[in-house]
Amino acid sequence: MARKADRRTLRTQMALRSALIGLLRRKDYDGITVQEIIDEANVGRSTFYAHCSGKDQLLRLSLQILRTELTEAQQIERSKGAEPGLAFSLPVLEHIREHRDLYPSLAHGRGRELFMSELKLVVSNLVRSDVAELPAATGVPPEVRVQYVVGAFMAVLTWWIEHKVRIAPIEVDAMFQQLSQGRRLGRD
Repeated sequence: MARKADRRTLRTQMALRSALIGLLRRKDYDGITVQEIIDEANVGRSTFYAHCSGKDQLLRLSLQILRTELTEAQQIERSKGAEPGLAFSLPVLEHIREHRDLYPSLAHGRGRELFMSELKLVVSNLVRSDVAELPAATGVPPEVRVQYVVGAFMAVLTWWIEHKVRIAPIEVDAMFQQLSQGRRLGRD
């Protein structure tokens, strides 16, 4: 019986997430109401509130699901046999490209603030996993390395999204990897 409830819960959460994504394709996050999400997902108000306390928590739930998907993609990148590195970045960039149409809806106000802070948490967890695979840096605590990489990645990602640069994720990843490996910043 618990198994059916789990499937039902997952189905409802996916319906709510899909509703939010569908609405984000049509309007800004700050303008979306809980009632619109309920209508789009075709669920009752009590069902919505049984799964989340509001649209902010629904966005967080969506990013938790994203974290699971990206963790799986990160493991696939690692399994390709390359030397230990920062395998998190390409899957994140590819996901962003696939959902690029959503970001204008999250570009300002509460939506931007919440999205960027939650994405930073997702990226931090992915980076921690990658840093644990790398050789230790003399005199640099692992969490400092994590925060350094996260800050650098978020800067590159923000540049890519906000400037609407038409560069493929693999090229953006190559730039990020080059910078994160401490290569010269000047001309080669």
